[in-house]
Amino acid sequence: MNNFNYLDSIYNKKAKLYKNINIVKNVQIFDLTLEADGEEMAGLKFKEAERIEIAKILDEVGVHRIAIIGNSPKPTRDDIKSAEKILDLNLKARTNGFVKTKEEIFKCYKIGLKEVVILVGINKKAFTKNTSPKDILEKSESLIEFAKNLGLHVSFMGMDSTRTSPKFLKKIITKLEPLFDEYVIGDSLGRITPHGIEYLVKLIKKWTNKPIHLHPHNTTSLAVANSLTGVLSGLSVVHTTINGLGEFSGLAATEEFAAAIDIHSKISLGLNYSKLHEASNLVSKITGIKTPPFKPITGKSALAIPETEETQEFMYNLNLENKIDEGMPIPPHLIGKNVMNLPYFIT
Repeated sequence: MNNFNYLDSIYNKKAKLYKNINIVKNVQIFDLTLEADGEEMAGLKFKEAERIEIAKILDEVGVHRIAIIGNSPKPTRDDIKSAEKILDLNLKARTNGFVKTKEEIFKCYKIGLKEVVILVGINKKAFTKNTSPKDILEKSESLIEFAKNLGLHVSFMGMDSTRTSPKFLKKIITKLEPLFDEYVIGDSLGRITPHGIEYLVKLIKKWTNKPIHLHPHNTTSLAVANSLTGVLSGLSVVHTTINGLGEFSGLAATEEFAAAIDIHSKISLGLNYSKLHEASNLVSKITGIKTPPFKPITGKSALAIPETEETQEFMYNLNLENKIDEGMPIPPHLIGKNVMNLPYFIT
């Protein structure tokens, strides 16, 4: 287990949220790098061998759940074939499919998946012309019952939950709660803030005792902050992707969220940071999307010592006294790096 919590600011612990902390016993990362959300960034499409390679490294990282087949567009024969081969790997992580139709649910069942996430848009402002709230409820109920009759574990994702009226959101959850196993808050357009997610998680927990997920888009760079706040408020599962891939501005980055939890909560996700660096590099190589050097955790210069003479001297003196960790944002050894190999550090 990673013991990063001593790095947390003393002032965080004085905040109201921390005093009323409500962390569940087993918080999990649900990585969607291989799901359509990951591949839809900038028109990405993984080859079969690449999907298998990514699935293997995610399992070595220690993520708890992996989506191995997506929903948009509906899975191709190649997608299905890749998913079958990933299932043959017998990964430690739970494997899932993201679905929107009965056809997709049945395909997941046929290839051997035991779990699905069913996506239905529930924000009335985004309903198409001839769609009513009643239609959405009936559609959702029908999809969940179909999956449950196949023996599948069902997480129901209310897409655009964070823009849905409280009245209709309550109706959706209380009506469907006897059917689904877990509920997913879809922040589909990244409109919520940490303040809002704290309120929303606590509100939903009044309507269901079942595990709650967050699907956090990064529209205004709040995906990790929202996810951390959600966990402190009682979320069980957070959807992430390696390097923050995903539709529009992407999702919370797996590596950044893991560090945020390990530092700023009273728990550890227990991921292997050396393998996280490998996963980040692998996904960057496969996608052709370079990791910015200043990117938290996996960026080449994320922990680089500034080149100014004053800072170099300060850090050098700290190092002589074996106190260099006190001058670093995160002690490098905690995330699989060696301080002596950091850029611009003069010994």
